Amino acid sequence: YERRKHKGIDLKKALELVSNPSVFAMVALYRGDVDGVVTGAITPSQEVLSNALRIIGVSKGSKLVSSLFLMVFDQNHQMYGEDMIFSDCAMNIDPSSEELAEIAHSAYKTAQSLLESEPKMAMLSFSTNQSANHAQVDKVRLATDILKSRLVSADIVGNIQLDAALDKDVLKIKYPETSFVPPANVLIFPNLDSANIGYKLVQRFSGAKAIGPILQGLAKPVNDLSRGCSVDEIINTVVITANQC
Repeated sequence: YERRKHKGIDLKKALELVSNPSVFAMVALYRGDVDGVVTGAITPSQEVLSNALRIIGVSKGSKLVSSLFLMVFDQNHQMYGEDMIFSDCAMNIDPSSEELAEIAHSAYKTAQSLLESEPKMAMLSFSTNQSANHAQVDKVRLATDILKSRLVSADIVGNIQLDAALDKDVLKIKYPETSFVPPANVLIFPNLDSANIGYKLVQRFSGAKAIGPILQGLAKPVNDLSRGCSVDEIINTVVITANQC
């Protein structure tokens, strides 16, 4: 009630809202009764995010809440490494250049805590090194420039196609002047269509574990499960959330 009364919510309405398990969990997190929240197995993602934003709010310095998946590959599918990060696979439908840079910045910081090796980030596009003229290519190129200005020493390449981001021989042909050395282990997709389809293709065809979506930019740890999640995915997300606390 205290958190939302400035929006016109009275005590009766607040009590009704807190009867929702997701809202109750967010209130407990806000009060400090718990250190993190894992929810979403029976709750739509939009409702989870709405509750988190209303009660928890964004972290200092963050302008945007985004998401990522930690993709974990078995021994038969590690030609590009054991773990990779895909973002943003669940939240922002068609981010602007500034928003895409914010998503990538958050993913880079998360990657530093989740990956064993240093993040090597690829800003993905259907074009490599401006080989095509299109507004979507310009969006990724500008986002890359913004990101590089914020993370001066980070290993970042963009705009770039997926094959060039992973294969050094392809990169030599398509982008010979870059100093980036594949494979990338953090993939930033240009929109939600490509990101959501991409992680599910990899998950289904390679058998990779997709842990997440892991939310970024909130003031306290909240993570949203897919409504099709397995028991293993719930356990893995709980472990990630504990790591964020």
